[in-house]
Amino acid sequence: MTLHKEERPDAADDGPEIKPWHGSELLQDLHALRALPNPQRRGYKLEELLERMFRQAHFHATRNPRMAGPRQTDLAVVSHNHRYLVEAKWKNYPAGTNDIDAVRSRLRDHDGTVVGLLFTMAGITEPADKRITDLRRDGLVLVFDEVDILLALRDPQELDRLLRLKHDELVVRGRVHRGEKEREAEKAARSSGQKAGKLPTSRYRLLNGSGDTVPWFYGAGGFSPGVFCLDLPDVDWVPAAGSGVCLDMPVTAWGQPGLLRLLDALNELGWMGERSQWSIQQHGRNWHGCGADGFAEALRNWEERTSELEDPHHSEEFVYFEVCDGGFYTVSGSISAEETRHVMRCNVSFQLIGIPLDPGSLQQLYRQCDVPSRGYFRPLVERSVTRDRFDGRIPLQVLGYIIEPADQRWDEEDWVVGLLAANPFYGTDLQPPDDLASDLDRTGVIVCNLRSYHPLSKPQERYELWSYERARTSDAHALRIVAEWWESEDNDEQRPAVGRARAGYFTDQVREVSVQGPLLA
Repeated sequence: MTLHKEERPDAADDGPEIKPWHGSELLQDLHALRALPNPQRRGYKLEELLERMFRQAHFHATRNPRMAGPRQTDLAVVSHNHRYLVEAKWKNYPAGTNDIDAVRSRLRDHDGTVVGLLFTMAGITEPADKRITDLRRDGLVLVFDEVDILLALRDPQELDRLLRLKHDELVVRGRVHRGEKEREAEKAARSSGQKAGKLPTSRYRLLNGSGDTVPWFYGAGGFSPGVFCLDLPDVDWVPAAGSGVCLDMPVTAWGQPGLLRLLDALNELGWMGERSQWSIQQHGRNWHGCGADGFAEALRNWEERTSELEDPHHSEEFVYFEVCDGGFYTVSGSISAEETRHVMRCNVSFQLIGIPLDPGSLQQLYRQCDVPSRGYFRPLVERSVTRDRFDGRIPLQVLGYIIEPADQRWDEEDWVVGLLAANPFYGTDLQPPDDLASDLDRTGVIVCNLRSYHPLSKPQERYELWSYERARTSDAHALRIVAEWWESEDNDEQRPAVGRARAGYFTDQVREVSVQGPLLA
């Protein structure tokens, strides 16, 4: 299998790279300090650098405060809801238990709400690590090693995230979060091929033209930010005035294991259900499916999925769609189609009715996903969902069914709720609506929601396009295409076979359309 004409991406790096020091004034000054031979003088200069860093992050910082008197402390830092005592060290060897005890002795003079911060360019010893965790109930000490310091100096806005992360790790998990140690753990996780936990299974079942259950559909196509969905909530459909809001979470997922851990986090925090849809796009082929577990399986089976492609691209795009409380969200990004499975980008984009009165669940998601930026709600400047009818009666060549199984229904009968159909606008003279052109011009198959459901035991004779709904998140399009079925008006008319158009019903052209996906392991 050869890659598409564009160059192959470089192999994934061993860990997150710190941008060059000349990209940040603070990093530039830190680079200059490395030349100082005197450790004590380096430490004093590091204090000044940290004071500037905290102020740029909008913390109130005071050097040599009386907060820890009579003992001297390098910095006292106050945020809107936390107080910190900061010690900075730049020795030629790691900080030990004596250094930890020195910080803790300053904390004893306070009411327990003050947290100690130890910035040490040489890291800490393992006994010092153990001392922090064993005595954490008597006072918290958070450690910033060289990796953490470089990240914070590069972007002081990272401080708030790092402080929350280190606090939660120590209080909840009883472990000291250190940048270098976490980077090594990330490398080990990427190389171990660790699988995600159990993700929700779709309430729907996919049937191909032969009536067999398949894990996903696929057909001809190219790269597109679109994903088909059976339900598209309208966040503007509320009696109150105003508009909906959006929220983006750019997630750092260095490889496929990181992407699968993101799905785990969304599931653990209750952001996943049984009605999700997803799509994966490659050069010449698209895959469409339902359920978070099916999406994870498709990601893992990338080699099997792409093995038949003659000219695959070096990467593939993905979009995952999920309905949630107050709206919906998409997970979209790009991942390399080779062994590294390097994730070039990944973004979680919400559209909600408004700003939640209690945003705690979203804040927890930010923490769990370790989002490297501050989150902001942005008002939508136009309606979230646009809708319209298709012009004329456009028949569909049915290739498969989406079934709501009997065990999910009160009447204990399988019902058809959606279709897989050949895209009537792909490779034909028919023109799609202008606002769907960028999506429907690049896929050989479409997934439709039925306007009127019917039992699987009573297949209908004619299906046609009815209407469509479309919503755009920051980097994805959610499409709900609605089809309707019609009973025969001519008793002599034959019912078209599933997956094959009868003469005069649909002008078929040569194109790749298939629903024979690989079986689930």
